[in-house]
Amino acid sequence: MWLTRKLFEGGGVRLHSGRVEEAGGFSVQGESLFKEPEQLLPYGLMSVAEAGKQAVMLDGYCAGVAGAPDSGLQAGETRLYSAGGAEICLLNDGRVVINGQAFGPKEG
Repeated sequence: MWLTRKLFEGGGVRLHSGRVEEAGGFSVQGESLFKEPEQLLPYGLMSVAEAGKQAVMLDGYCAGVAGAPDSGLQAGETRLYSAGGAEICLLNDGRVVINGQAFGPKEG
């Protein structure tokens, strides 16, 4: 992958962490201040973490935000949520739960 090759060209990857800052857009304060660092996310997803969360920085790129495992999920399940309480869960039995309303698995 291009990004992996690019990161390793400089003689190794530097992994750091820092706190997401409140003021003026997305920034992370670690060893230095990263103002609006590029985020490594799957295609089609965008996110800005809440202030105070612990961000994982990889050579100046935000590789993610640390969080405890979700004990309400089973292996293979996914939960997408916002700070405002919106939530989508993809469950192993094929159901999709959106803000508490369950939709059955795709037929056929």
